[in-house]
Amino acid sequence: MKVTLLNAGTMPAILNRLIRDHDEIQIAVAWGYNGTLADRLMENKEKFRSVTFGLNGFATSPDLVERLIGTKNAFIAKADKGIFHPKLYLFRTGSKAEAIVGSANFTNGGLGLNHEACLHIEGSVNNEIFDQIQSELSGYDPLKQRVTQVLADSYRRQFEAARKRRGQRDPILPDDRKSGKGLTSSLAKMNWDEFARTAKLDPHHHFKRRMKLLRAVQRLFASAGRFSDLSVTECKGIAGTLGNAEKEAAGLGDHDWGWFGSMGGNGDFAGLIAKQDRRLGAALDCIPRKDPVTLEDFTEYCRKFRKAFVDAQAHHVGEYPTATRLLAMKRPDTFVCANGKNKANLAKALSFAPTTLALENYWDRVIVPIQSSPWYNAPRPDGDDSELWDYRVAMLDTIYYNEHA
Repeated sequence: MKVTLLNAGTMPAILNRLIRDHDEIQIAVAWGYNGTLADRLMENKEKFRSVTFGLNGFATSPDLVERLIGTKNAFIAKADKGIFHPKLYLFRTGSKAEAIVGSANFTNGGLGLNHEACLHIEGSVNNEIFDQIQSELSGYDPLKQRVTQVLADSYRRQFEAARKRRGQRDPILPDDRKSGKGLTSSLAKMNWDEFARTAKLDPHHHFKRRMKLLRAVQRLFASAGRFSDLSVTECKGIAGTLGNAEKEAAGLGDHDWGWFGSMGGNGDFAGLIAKQDRRLGAALDCIPRKDPVTLEDFTEYCRKFRKAFVDAQAHHVGEYPTATRLLAMKRPDTFVCANGKNKANLAKALSFAPTTLALENYWDRVIVPIQSSPWYNAPRPDGDDSELWDYRVAMLDTIYYNEHA
């Protein structure tokens, strides 16, 4: 048996030869690129016994994933616990085997730019080390998935979102129970032009007046350090609980504060808003005004939101309609108020059953697919549509509102 130490500079030539000359190829690496060696690899795809690239961290090229569609014995892998992180290359021809084991991924860095160290092992296929490598490779079988067009398209959308520092840290595959279907839904595939055109139709309310309302709400948030610093009528307006007589008396009659989810019928919620409950205000203060909203921000908001009802000994604890109304008003670029008038259509657009929506799964069912979508990740346009882009998620209500629901 012969063992040689390789670095990133010597890896490409050796790997190129092994792919070209051997009859059987097995690879399991955390990340892959779509470069010259990928071309060589795909030229020899009939030799694949098992070639697997990880997707954790969006470090694998979506172009490479696209090339694997329908390729026999080609897979992707994503670990839900920890990350898929091996760098194993195994090649066989007759009684001869060669392997590369070490730190180098199948990437530009691993094959040229980085400081890497790998062992190149040559010997008989009967050598114990090759049995150990084979055993390790076989152990990854439960993580492997074949690459379909649906998977590749979904990964590309999520990859583009991650490049813009939006969306989740790791890709969600189509078979994921929490968000997988939503990531291949019609709303997740919508582009900006379609979104803007459809939002402006607004058959039930006046598009420009909706925009004017959101503009007014944003000015209110900008004028106060905390939600509880606003007047009671302003809080009611933001919460969607402001009555007609009150809004006229307070000089807020220019807007229909019930748009984007009227919450006046939610008695316990309306009561806490009327009392300017500081615990409820503190919950909303968990959501930053301008910085990206994280899952951790949302989780802490939900915890404090529900605790406000419990501490107030309310008859009913607030759920997703009231919780997301406040979220959509504070951050219309991130949240949509899910309520009885839009829930069915929104659920259909995101491929989940409307009866299953709850506050605890709102992020997975609604926000994760939205943040992977082309319309959400489109660059902020110039001109009249720039403000629509600022309020784009809340304005989904114009598309999915059903007056008769």
